[in-house]
Amino acid sequence: MTSAISLTIRKYGWKYAGNLAFWIQRLTGLGLVFYLILHVHTIHDLRNPETFDEALRTFSKPFFKIGEIFLLATVILHAMNGIRLTMVDMGVGLTKQRQTFWYFTIGFGLALLIAGALPMFIYGILRHQP
Repeated sequence: MTSAISLTIRKYGWKYAGNLAFWIQRLTGLGLVFYLILHVHTIHDLRNPETFDEALRTFSKPFFKIGEIFLLATVILHAMNGIRLTMVDMGVGLTKQRQTFWYFTIGFGLALLIAGALPMFIYGILRHQP
């Protein structure tokens, strides 16, 4: 049974990386555009100091801190995949672009996410003061 799983992983593990990278880039890009529009709209509505203070209290809640961690993940995935695409466009690593996707975009991106999200989780959620 394990040899069948191992064979499947070796056969298809790299095969669909390009399609996955394409959709990651598009979806994270759309997510970031949506976030940017929402962010600008929120900033625009915060001209009044009382409204601004209320927004800061709302944004410091754990729900929004989890949202910030998802935003960090989106930015990292989009950036790492964009760097990989730029390298491919420049002709760097053309024969290894699937491996670059998995090791650089996903592997290094996950390491960056852990390094950034861990302090956000500890100080924004676990040590949250209501």
